[in-house]
Amino acid sequence: MPSSDSLLRRHLGWIIAIKLAAIFALWWLFVRDAGLAVDPASVSRQFAPNPVSQGAPNGQ
Repeated sequence: MPSSDSLLRRHLGWIIAIKLAAIFALWWLFVRDAGLAVDPASVSRQFAPNPVSQGAPNGQ
C-alpha cells in the first residue's frame, strides 16, 4: 500500500497537469490568433503626452 505522501504527490501532479492542459487549451482557442496593431505615434503619446519643445524658453 503506497504511503499517503506519495499518493498525495501523485494526485497533486495530476491536478497540476490537468490545469496546465486547460490553460494551454484556452490560450490556443482564444488568444493565439489575437493580434494587436501598434501605432508608433500613439505609443509616443502614451509615454510623453506633453512633450517638451526644444528651443528658447518662453518663445524667445
